[in-house]
Amino acid sequence: MMKFLFPLSLLFIFIFLPFSASALTIAPAIIDINLDPGQSQTYQLQLYNETGEDIFLNGSIEKFEPKGENGQTQILPFDVSDKSVNWIKLPNNSLVLRPGESISVPVVIDIPKTAGLGGYYLAVMWESSSGPQSAKSHQALVSSRVGELVLLEVKGEVNNNLEIIDFNLKTTRNFYSSLPIDFFLRLRNSGNIHERPQGSIIIKNLLGQTVEALTVNGQSGAILPGTIRVFETVWSLDENKNLFSNLAEELRHFAIGRFSAQALVTYGDGKSLDSELIYFWVIPWLPLALIVLFLLAVAALIKVFKRKNKHRNAL
Repeated sequence: MMKFLFPLSLLFIFIFLPFSASALTIAPAIIDINLDPGQSQTYQLQLYNETGEDIFLNGSIEKFEPKGENGQTQILPFDVSDKSVNWIKLPNNSLVLRPGESISVPVVIDIPKTAGLGGYYLAVMWESSSGPQSAKSHQALVSSRVGELVLLEVKGEVNNNLEIIDFNLKTTRNFYSSLPIDFFLRLRNSGNIHERPQGSIIIKNLLGQTVEALTVNGQSGAILPGTIRVFETVWSLDENKNLFSNLAEELRHFAIGRFSAQALVTYGDGKSLDSELIYFWVIPWLPLALIVLFLLAVAALIKVFKRKNKHRNAL
C-alpha cells in the first residue's frame, strides 16, 4: 500500500509568473524552446534555498495542461503511454541545498528522431522536504512542490491558428462617467503549437480620432494548443497623478459622446486578427460640473464688474 502514499495532487501555477515557495526559488520559471527531431540541448536551472535549514530535493518530469482561461495550469497524473516525459533528463535529481545556498542544475532535453511534430508541455518538478526521503518518512516530510514549465516545440510543419471568440467590456453597462474602463479579449488556439499573441486595443472618439492604444498581453502569456485564454486590459488614469492632473486627463480624453474600441492582434509568422468594433458612451459628469461652475463663476464676475462700471458712470 506504500505506493498510495504518493498521490499526484493538482498544482496551480501561472504561466507568466516566477515559481517561488517560502523555502525554494526556481529560475527561470519557463523554458520556451524549439528543437528538431533528433536534437539535444542542455539548459541550466537555478535553485535557491531561502531558509535557514537544509532542504532535501527530489526532481521529476511531469506533464501539465491549462486550468481555466486565465493562464493557470495543473499537473497531470502520470501516463505510462506518454513517452514525452522521458525526453527530459535530470542528471542530478536528488539534491541537498544548504541554508542560503544557490546551485545550478543541468536539464537535458533530448528529442528522439521519431518524435511527432508540434507542441509538448512538460514541467520539471521539485519536491522539497526537511530530511532525506524514504518510503516510511515521505508523507510526513513533504513540505512543498514547485516547478519550471517547459514549452517545447518539435520543429516541422507548424499550424498557427488563433481566433477571437469574444471581445467586449468587462461590465454589462455601456455608459461611464470616468475611468477606469475594463476590457476582455478571449482567444482560442486551434493550432498545433503554443502562441504568444501581442496586440492593442484601439479606442477612438466620435470623430474617429485615436485617443488611446492599450497593450494586450504585455506579459507575453502563452496560449497552449486546443485551449482558450482571456486577456484583460484596463483603460485607467495615472494613479501617481494628483486630482487636478487626472481631471485634466479626463477632459483631454472624454469628449462627450460615443467611443469605439477594437482589438488588433498579431501572432505566429506575421498573422493578424481584428475584432468587431464595440461602442460605449462616456458622460464625464465631474469635469463637466467643474466647467459649468467655472463658467458660472466667470459670468457672475463679469456681471458684477459691469454693474460696478455702470454705477461709476452714473456718478
